[in-house]
Amino acid sequence: MEKRKHARAKYLLPAELIDSEGKSIFTGRAKVKDFSDEGLKLSLNFSKLKPGSTLDLKIYLPEKKIITFLSAEVNWNRYTNNALELGLKIKDIDKDVKEEILTWIFPSWLKTELAPKKKKAKKTKTKKKK
Repeated sequence: MEKRKHARAKYLLPAELIDSEGKSIFTGRAKVKDFSDEGLKLSLNFSKLKPGSTLDLKIYLPEKKIITFLSAEVNWNRYTNNALELGLKIKDIDKDVKEEILTWIFPSWLKTELAPKKKKAKKTKTKKKK
């Protein structure tokens, strides 16, 4: 059963783990895989972050030339496809920037979610005449 109050839009955004001074502390690849009003899913190649940990992120939205910082709490973690995924609850982010990100990513996500799915053609058996 879904516990979230807000839908999460699937959208890949580049991200960096940063320290309290805004300097990158992780040189590997980090990606935001989905984003909502209250949280996001982050994918990393490593992490020792456990539920309850707090982390700071720098997120990029290249299409809009936006870079923003946020603070979040780890709600859950799991390994998927050789990467660690973290479910994060956003604690602090600039409200206007968050609104701009959501306004940008949700329409494109909805378009793909609501697009008609291609149906596979059914194979029909033909009877041979005797």
